Amino acid sequence: MAVHRPLLIFGLAALLFFAGVQIWMGVQSNAPRIQERPQGAPFVLQSASGDFDLASLDERLALIYFGYTWCPDICPASMMFMAGAMAELPEAWQAKIQPIFISVDPERDTPERLAAYADFFEANILGLTGEADQLEALARSYGAFYRFVELDSAMGYAVDHSSDFYLASSQGELLATLPHANSSNELYRALSAALARLAQDS
Repeated sequence: MAVHRPLLIFGLAALLFFAGVQIWMGVQSNAPRIQERPQGAPFVLQSASGDFDLASLDERLALIYFGYTWCPDICPASMMFMAGAMAELPEAWQAKIQPIFISVDPERDTPERLAAYADFFEANILGLTGEADQLEALARSYGAFYRFVELDSAMGYAVDHSSDFYLASSQGELLATLPHANSSNELYRALSAALARLAQDS
C-alpha cells in the first residue's frame, strides 16, 4: 500500500483541482455581469416653448437632474441646491451651463407645469419631459433610476428616484456624475471640480 500512496495522493489532488475548476466556472457563468459605465445620450424633449434639442446648446454644457414636480422634498431641495451652485459659479461659467430638470412623470407634469415649477427657483432652469418609454431609456443611459410606487392617498402614486446630477455635453456625452448633494455649497464644490478637470483635459 505504501508504494501506491503517492499515486493516490496525486490522483486525489487532481480530482479536487478539476472539481474546483468546474465549480469556479459554474460560479462565473451564473455571476451577474457588471454593467457598463453610463455614457449619456443626446435627446429631444418637450418644453413649454416646444421641442428642445440638446444639440442646440452647441458649446454649452447641460447640468441635468431627473425628478418630478410632485416630489415632496428631495426634488425641491435639489433644485435649490442647483440654483445655489449655479449662482456661486463665475459669470463666465454660468453662461456656459444650462441647468435642466427632466420630469420622469409625464402623466402629471405637463411642459407648462414644468415651466412654472422651474421658474420658481429663478435660476434659468429648463423644465423638460417626453414619452414614458423615451424617459426610461434616457434615464438609464445617464445612470439614473426611478420606479413608480402606488399610494393610498389622493396623490395616487409617488416616484422613488435617484438624486444625482449629470454634467453632459451638447452631444449627450456624460462628462461627470455629481453625487446627491446635501447643500448648494457641496454641489458647487463637486461641479467646480468637474469643470476644472474638463478644463485641464481640453
